[in-house]
Amino acid sequence: MKVNSRGYLASLAVMTLSSVACGDVDPEEAVTISQGVYGMTSYVNDVCSSGCEREPRSMTLLVKSLPQDMDVVSVTSNKDGFYEASLVLGDYRICTTFGRCTDFSVGINEVVRLDYEMSVGPGWSR
Repeated sequence: MKVNSRGYLASLAVMTLSSVACGDVDPEEAVTISQGVYGMTSYVNDVCSSGCEREPRSMTLLVKSLPQDMDVVSVTSNKDGFYEASLVLGDYRICTTFGRCTDFSVGINEVVRLDYEMSVGPGWSR
């Protein structure tokens, strides 16, 4: 059986894209920044008959510098829920557009992971 390398590569690309389209993004592999903040945003519908599933959710997040509380950057997570923002050394607050915030610090060459779950649950997690 002769394997067509072009067909094999096309099949591989389709499999890769379909796994990404399902929200199976590994943020540890997706991150491209060397210093700043990154993570995943998701939604859990708490009105379900059995185990509630977490779904990726695109959200806009605002990063502010501390203690000045000045806007630094606005970032929107993609359809898979992944976001990242390059930041300089310092103390920050990251907030959803509906006012759920958490504080964090970025050190030299440090990437901080902060995930947000929109539900009645925890909100921000490290």
